[in-house]
Amino acid sequence: MLHRIGRGSFLTVAASLVLCIGVLGADFDALMEAFFDASNPEERAGAIEQLVSSEIGASEIARRLRVGRAYSDDVVRGWSVHYSECIDGVTRPYHVFVPDVYDPAAPAPVLFDLHGGVSRVEPYPVESLLRRRTLWESTASEEGWILVVPHGDYGATWWSEAGRVNLLAQLAFLKHLYNVDENRVFLSGFSDGGTGALWMGFHDATAWAGFVDIYGHPIIAGYGPYQTYPRNLLNRPIRASNGVTDELYPAAEIRLYVDQLIDLGIDIDWTAQPTDHDIEAVDLERPAVVSFIGRVERDPHPSRVIWETSDVIVGRCDWVRIDEIADVGNNLDFEDANIWPLKEEIRFGAAFVYQNPETGFLIMGVEPWTIAHFAGVKTGDKIVRIDDYTVETGYEVPAIIDAKNPGDPVEIEVVRDGETLVLHGEVPQIEPAYRRDEMTGSIEAVATGNRVDVTVRNGARYTLLISSGLFDLNEPIVVVTNGVETFSGVVTPDVRFMLEQAARDDDRRTVYEARIEIVVPPVE
Repeated sequence: MLHRIGRGSFLTVAASLVLCIGVLGADFDALMEAFFDASNPEERAGAIEQLVSSEIGASEIARRLRVGRAYSDDVVRGWSVHYSECIDGVTRPYHVFVPDVYDPAAPAPVLFDLHGGVSRVEPYPVESLLRRRTLWESTASEEGWILVVPHGDYGATWWSEAGRVNLLAQLAFLKHLYNVDENRVFLSGFSDGGTGALWMGFHDATAWAGFVDIYGHPIIAGYGPYQTYPRNLLNRPIRASNGVTDELYPAAEIRLYVDQLIDLGIDIDWTAQPTDHDIEAVDLERPAVVSFIGRVERDPHPSRVIWETSDVIVGRCDWVRIDEIADVGNNLDFEDANIWPLKEEIRFGAAFVYQNPETGFLIMGVEPWTIAHFAGVKTGDKIVRIDDYTVETGYEVPAIIDAKNPGDPVEIEVVRDGETLVLHGEVPQIEPAYRRDEMTGSIEAVATGNRVDVTVRNGARYTLLISSGLFDLNEPIVVVTNGVETFSGVVTPDVRFMLEQAARDDDRRTVYEARIEIVVPPVE
């Protein structure tokens, strides 16, 4: 039945509708504010539950997630010191510089600057961290960057899970206080810090726009709990340099590895600077780094992603995630990419560092694919004998090893936690730079319109994170895995998933409305 509404009734209904929309808008604002302001997982879970229960449309929630939180102008400028509790239970400081020109209405670039010396057993001195702040402060002030100087140490090196989680937690904290430009967040460092920047590029590139390695070493970037894959560096550009007269990491040696990375197609702009292993290199690199940060911007939705890992903990890059590593017969399309030491010298492969008169020289790190690695030498060991030769300082080791040939046995006596152990190994043949002890999961995904062509090796399950920034959600999406169609259909936005993923990423540029989970069909 058709009902006619008089003018007065129409105005009454319209006024009620406006009032209803206004109340809904106010409620929505409050719900989103609770989501953005949540300070712990419990609060965030409660906010998500409220938003899901509100039945507000997925498109409106996605829009608000892309707008992000409102930022206050009443925040600290200059330097402030914050603390984060790491996953090892230790609380470590990080120093944050915000330039006077910071405008909460304008997203600001961020530079993380990692210090060296994290392999030392003794803590990195607090006064050194204070001096470290001066390296980039004036540049950050001039360029309008937010600058972060974290504290790393022996328990949370830059190439450890504790170090990785700590840096990402610090970035998340910044995003709550300051209007961070998520597409211009850079990780930089000198010596161990430069190596740490490379390590993050190898293992967890998603949050970063690019990496700056000043006088680091790509082989040491293979340390840590996860296997290292050069092809992962294809996802982000790198600015790097080394010193010509650097006795620790000489440019001539590093260039041999850089050339191999370039041959793989990696975007690495590398320069040999005329210095030794000295922090003055930062001044020489400053113009190039400023230019790099000025021109590089992360593509939050790249059409091609390639990623390799031996552990699903670091199995994601951008919108692609490996969920299970297993051999289901897809092993033909990925030839392993590694880099190789080009020197034909035999290396013991352990770095010695002096601790104190009582303990003397201990091992600070073990290089993969070397005598020490295969024999089972560990960080913290004290080596007292190699074969029939006493070791007191570590300087004796090269002469002992140089007299050997590939395949020769090596007996190593060490003191570990007060116990004397005798380890047995042999001189290895020349091996690749990065170890391959565990199964590798590899994936390459290429999006062309709403079609995704995926190639996998040793990947039993994977997930594609779906964003309207890359796909048309009104049209079917087709996923082809190793030549077999594994998904076809219109993807329905999932509010709960979208909010939970947004809580994990805290990234306005990469809001994902849905996901497609694929079980990889085996090759018959």
